[in-house]
Formats: sequence, C-alpha cells, structure tokens
Amino acid sequence: MFRAIVPMMDRPQSWYNCDEMICQYIIGLVDLFKGNLGNNLVGIYLHGSLAMGSYFPPKSDIDIIAVVDKRLAPDLAREVNRKIAQYSNKRPTVGNIECSIITLETAQSIPDEMPYELHFSETWYQRIIDDQVVYGNRQVDSDLPAHLMTIKKRGICLYGKSIDEVFGEVKWQSFMAAILDDFNWLVEDENICESPFYCILNICRVLQALTENNQKSLSKYEGAVWGIENLPHEYAPVIEKALAVYSSNIVIEENKRRTGGVEWDKTALIAFRDYAKSEKDRVMQEDEVTNFGKKLYI
Repeated sequence: MFRAIVPMMDRPQSWYNCDEMICQYIIGLVDLFKGNLGNNLVGIYLHGSLAMGSYFPPKSDIDIIAVVDKRLAPDLAREVNRKIAQYSNKRPTVGNIECSIITLETAQSIPDEMPYELHFSETWYQRIIDDQVVYGNRQVDSDLPAHLMTIKKRGICLYGKSIDEVFGEVKWQSFMAAILDDFNWLVEDENICESPFYCILNICRVLQALTENNQKSLSKYEGAVWGIENLPHEYAPVIEKALAVYSSNIVIEENKRRTGGVEWDKTALIAFRDYAKSEKDRVMQEDEVTNFGKKLYI
C-alpha cells in the first residue's frame, strides 16, 4: 500500500519537525481537500500523535478533521472519499490517513451524537474502493468527541479558519463517554492479545483520564509514560514493552503490525486487562464526573 519506507529515527515527530516527505504528503492532502471542496471548505485540522509530538511513522496514523460549511452531496462525498483512498496509496509512511469531514454546525454545536459526511481509514479502504459505502444518509461516529477534544486542546490548523472560530467546547462527559466506549473494546475478550501495544497504550491513557480527572488529552506515548509512573509496578514491564514496540522505527511486515512483530506473554496481557477492568469499575463508582459514563455503560 505504501511506496517508500521512512528511515529509522531515534525521536518521535511533531508537525513542526516531521520529515520533509511527511510534511509534503500532508500538504498534498490539504490541496486535495481544497481542490475538491472549493468554497465549501471551512478548514482542515490536524490532531492525534503528529499534533501532539508523539508520531512514529511505522505505527502512527495521520489524523485529520476537515470542516465544511454545508453538507456534501452524496456523489461528491463518494468522489472525494475515493480520491483520499487513492492518495493513501502514495503515502511515504506505513501508518495511513485517518480522516473525517464534518459540517461547521456539528463542529460548533458538538451534539451528543456527532454526524459526519465521510470517513476514511485503513479499515475502510477496500469498502470505499469497491463502492460499498452508502453516502447521504445520516451517520454518526462515537469517536468524534474525543477527536474534537484533542483538536481544541492540542490541534493544529493546517488551512482555513482558526480552531477557536470553528470548534465549540466539547463537554468532558462527552469525551469520557467516547473513550470509555473504546475502552470497553480494549478490555473485551482477548482483544489485548490480538493488538497488544495498541490496547495497552490506550488503556493507560483512559485510566489517566478516569483517575486524575484533570481534563488532559494525552497521546498514546504520553499515556504509556503516565502508566509506567503511576500504575502498580507489577504492570510496568508490559507497559514498557508496549511503549518500546510503538516507538520503534523498525518497519515490519503488514501482517505483523498488530503485534509489532514481537512475542508477547499472554498471562501478563490478561493480567493487565483484568486490572484495567477492575480499576475502571472502582473509579467509576467513586468519581462524580464519570458517573455519567456509569449510567451509559453499566
């Protein structure tokens, strides 16, 4: 799917110091949006690891939210999504594009259920290319409140109106509901064994949000550092391993990306999963803010 391999590095990247080929690729993506959305385009905003200075090309995605003034006609949404999918084939990184287009009304009002005009990610690629995505119907994404919270706190405007002009305030409860929804998948069945480093790093940053309730938005890298410093020491080795795998710039085969190409101790993974479940339940019983989440998920 990708044309070139990013050289090994010894540092995480941010938008302000990323490799030139990554910068130029994102500028090309911005031009794609500008060329196809014209005057309807309000702005393009970077969030996720590249905005937060924790970007590693073999693992991290390029996270983008584009905002339009008016809803997209179905045919235009289909055309733009296919062009994004085709452009993703030219990326100079292993990590792919993950982007959504939302309306200005949605960005400013932040409804409890957040609709989107189109979405692209690696898992959607084949459906988009095969024209199996339905456009024009109202579709919502439970992850959007978390993405918009990151934009408000740490995002970068790549084009258009400023973040403060475009995005309303995301309620902390909406953010918590979004990340708890993801958390439920992280600790479900043996998902942690299938995607170890992804689950571990995300579990850490959810636990930080739950236990500290200081309304921070951490990257996966920052979440792992917090977990090593704040969670019981017996879980430090598995978190350290997840962080090392995530931050490694060694390029591995596509079919080994979910494990990072290394062996994992299943007993240690299950133990951390079970600890995370119990810690989440404990905090939700005690913390006033996350009682909102308790009503939704228990």
